[in-house]
Amino acid sequence: MNQYLLQEYGAWTVMIISYVIGIFASRNIQVEGFIALAAVALLVNSKQAFTKWIRGTQPLKPLIVFILQVITALLIFIALFESDIFKLLSYLIIPAAYLLLFRLAGEHFFITELCGFALLALAVLVAKFSLTGEIDNRLYLSVAVFFIAGVFRVRVQTRKGALERVSMTIYILLSVFIYHLIKTPLIVLLPLIDNLVLSITLYSVKLKTTGWIELIKGIVFLLLTAIFL
Repeated sequence: MNQYLLQEYGAWTVMIISYVIGIFASRNIQVEGFIALAAVALLVNSKQAFTKWIRGTQPLKPLIVFILQVITALLIFIALFESDIFKLLSYLIIPAAYLLLFRLAGEHFFITELCGFALLALAVLVAKFSLTGEIDNRLYLSVAVFFIAGVFRVRVQTRKGALERVSMTIYILLSVFIYHLIKTPLIVLLPLIDNLVLSITLYSVKLKTTGWIELIKGIVFLLLTAIFL
């Protein structure tokens, strides 16, 4: 079954940090939070089987594994949330859009990547909901806006084009506007200074180093949200 374990460490990092932010924001730790985390992990991990199915090397087995993981996660959520699970139904549009774009446009299509980070950020919503019963859209948007910036950053680093650099700068300004609009302290966006510096200077680092930089930024973001949100 190792072939069905998702080995995208960046995805796991975003999901875990998002989930921990949700726990911190709840100011509460209960067993329900860990059970919900298992369900979220199953859903994230199901991408591996879905990818294998899309690539068509093994048309049936990966699809079965994917469906089993999704159904298991849904059963866990139903057991945890009971009738309250209907409060989460509107958010199904995000995974649905991601899977559809993945299938039709490919994993590395720009909009697919944006949806992917928006999907991973849903972990913060599930975490807080599992512990408080509250749907915190402000917290979700704050987390999603931060992590989506990573898509722009990677494109600046790999392509180094004027369009990518301008897009990154515009996204930073848009992030500041959104945070101001939803009354999230702007200091939480502090790690995104790196994105702005990269857009201006195009400093050169290896992709592996970029992974460590993003991890450090994610941890700093986690600490800032724990303090200011």
